Amino acid sequence: MAQQDVHVLASDIDNTLTGDEKALCELAEQLTSLRKEGKLFLVLSTGRRLDQVLDGLQNENLPEPDAVVSQVGTEIYLPPLNENSGNLKSWEEKLRKEFSREQALHYVQNVEGIEMQPEKFNTPLKVSCYLDKAPDPEKAVKQIRAAVDRDQAGCQVIWSSSRDLDLIPASAGKGKAIRFVLEHEQVASEQVIVAGDSGNDSSMFEEFGRGIVVGNAKPELKAIESEYGTDNAFYFASASYAAGVHEGLRHFGVC
Repeated sequence: MAQQDVHVLASDIDNTLTGDEKALCELAEQLTSLRKEGKLFLVLSTGRRLDQVLDGLQNENLPEPDAVVSQVGTEIYLPPLNENSGNLKSWEEKLRKEFSREQALHYVQNVEGIEMQPEKFNTPLKVSCYLDKAPDPEKAVKQIRAAVDRDQAGCQVIWSSSRDLDLIPASAGKGKAIRFVLEHEQVASEQVIVAGDSGNDSSMFEEFGRGIVVGNAKPELKAIESEYGTDNAFYFASASYAAGVHEGLRHFGVC
């Protein structure tokens, strides 16, 4: 692709794009026009599985993307997108070299109140649990992180929405996966804007330093300015959901 002046938008889906149907329709129309004009490279970066993204394209008015980063940054899909699309092999091979699912499972065993998410959300590259029923979820997350760090286990802990706990490869995550997509597709990364609403989006902001925090964002994401410093260009939208993304894109001069 090798485009030097194209804007890149990498956006979460649930509660970032979705949540306001009218606002999403308006934003999707704008993004589709920019893509057709060659002015925008769009990445949908989500915790969803690919089939859920495809359903969103058909039934939720999600804009057609140039790439999909799914399963919290452990899978990458490139067009043509369909039910037979395979995870980008070079990304999958990179992650499989460093990640042991068996070892990752060890860190969530015997944690009081923990519950495994349905099998469809647990993949060879991701261990996913619910932790909201633990006596002290935040304390449990800290203990799991400390054990992972102590063992240099080749995995990382993603904590989001005060409920969802994911253990994924250390080199995975939404931010690193987006970076991999841009390098693979030869898209310049100087113009990247990310958008999100919760903790599993924080790696995007950390990786690129410029992004939109929608008005309905969780406190865990709204705290990124103090966590990553004021040198970053984070825009905190007053509007929620897709309207907040649209507001941020106007701020950055994209729309």
